[in-house]
Amino acid sequence: MNRKLWLLLVASIVILVLLDALGSKNYLLLSFVLLFVTMGVYFWKFEKSGKNSREVVFIAIICALAVAGRVVLAAFSSMKPELFILILGALVSGPETGFLMGTIIALASNMYFGQGAWTPWQMFSLGIVGIISGLMANKKVSIWVITAWGFVSGFLYGWIMDIYFILGFVKPITPKSSIAALVASFPFDVTHAIFTAVLLLLLGKAWMKIFQRYRAKYDLFNNQQE
Repeated sequence: MNRKLWLLLVASIVILVLLDALGSKNYLLLSFVLLFVTMGVYFWKFEKSGKNSREVVFIAIICALAVAGRVVLAAFSSMKPELFILILGALVSGPETGFLMGTIIALASNMYFGQGAWTPWQMFSLGIVGIISGLMANKKVSIWVITAWGFVSGFLYGWIMDIYFILGFVKPITPKSSIAALVASFPFDVTHAIFTAVLLLLLGKAWMKIFQRYRAKYDLFNNQQE
């Protein structure tokens, strides 16, 4: 990964450590700091590339679709399409943009679901999924590989959020209590993973063609340095 991606990861981890050290009351401030860092890295690259505003429009479309999907399926806590949409969007746009979209999706959707100390962790979790998905951009990856990654991403998202839960709510933190927390979250994680994988398997090719057609038509994201 290039230096900008490492900067995003290091900055995110520092913010999560600060959240734990300063207390959960600072979650909203740190959420926006994380978003500004992410946007700063992206727009720094955007300005240097000389691209037009259509890349920003694409990012807005992906984020809006993901947020709308989370809200529409709000009644089903573990059946959310945000990973499905984020993965496909990052496969077209690359890792840096994938991280940016992940952070925006988490922060924006929590305007509906409610902000809290979990928000920066969700931003980081979706950002990581966006980075890894974006590393596969411009590569010939079969729908089966994408589907498998969608399944794994459901667990990856859940495991990162488990760290937040263990650090914030498990007292004392022991191997036994940590395993109990992981076991308790397993039904949510497996449902989320299966739902994401099924969406990618059934709809992934069609949606990918739409996104790639938009990319080709407007000559977007051609300066990615994967």
